[in-house]
Amino acid sequence: MPPIVEQLGGDWDSSNVHDDHVDFLRDTRRLPSTDKVEVRLAPAKEISPRPQEGERVVFRSHFLHGFGLPVSAFFRSWLEFYQLQPHHLTRNAVVLLSPFVTLCEGYLGVLPTLELWGELFQSKLGTRSKGVPAHTGAFIVLRRSGADNPFPIITLIQSVKKWQKSYFYVRNIAPRGDYIHLPAYVAGPPAGRLPQWSFRAVTLSQAGNAAIARLRAMVQSEGLTGPDLLAAFVSRRVLPLQSRPHLIYQMSGQLDPSRMCTKEMPRHEVAYMVNYLGNCQLTEEWQFGKEPYSRANPPPTVCSPCLFFSLSQPCCRASLGRL
Repeated sequence: MPPIVEQLGGDWDSSNVHDDHVDFLRDTRRLPSTDKVEVRLAPAKEISPRPQEGERVVFRSHFLHGFGLPVSAFFRSWLEFYQLQPHHLTRNAVVLLSPFVTLCEGYLGVLPTLELWGELFQSKLGTRSKGVPAHTGAFIVLRRSGADNPFPIITLIQSVKKWQKSYFYVRNIAPRGDYIHLPAYVAGPPAGRLPQWSFRAVTLSQAGNAAIARLRAMVQSEGLTGPDLLAAFVSRRVLPLQSRPHLIYQMSGQLDPSRMCTKEMPRHEVAYMVNYLGNCQLTEEWQFGKEPYSRANPPPTVCSPCLFFSLSQPCCRASLGRL
């Protein structure tokens, strides 16, 4: 596979977001209603973000690839564990996070965990020049190489430039509750490649081993493919990184409260969206290799109790030697 053009990160270059973009994000439930979250567009001459008190910096590009507000507990904990800001994440980082969550919730029937993430994915530092972290997009996500990684390959879009021009500001104004759930904005790139960026459990937990074994079986014997993981959340009209009432496999029908829209998405539109997310080249006649599970067709039990990750568990501490 040719290298993804993300090795050099980006610099800020103003924002091109306008009111119609924001209206679309609200209409599709990516953004909460106006009585809960206030939006402010970047001033015309502003080159890099200058948030006001209480504001967070978000990206239209991220919203179009599986991100939504308020963000999920997993996504918030993932940011905190790796000490990241949304502006450190490229388009393709969000693209890989979304099918990972879909795999966990829609196929394995478990909550996503850092243990599973570290087993399947690794990271590297995006730079603006040799050894200098990029202002934006410095956290590059890569599927771990090797035949023992059962996560199905998703071919990514190679040209991912200018996503950072899609930034704008949000502020929680709800009288009760946090409808954003992002950490406070901290300007600048990461300090460098932090030790936890190499995280991989020294030994998988019993639940982790069971999940990996089940994933391997779905890929090898049941037809699960990388594009299936994208098509699953697209066709279900769900945002994997958004806080929702229940897991993807627990969804039921067009009126499910986790959905962005009650209308079914035609098959050719699903193919178009999957090809927008990744370089999957689906035709209008595509079919699932393996469909996600649902409330009417629940997944087999992977492990009981459900997967749970805690940094206090010895088997889940970061190992810099197991990469």
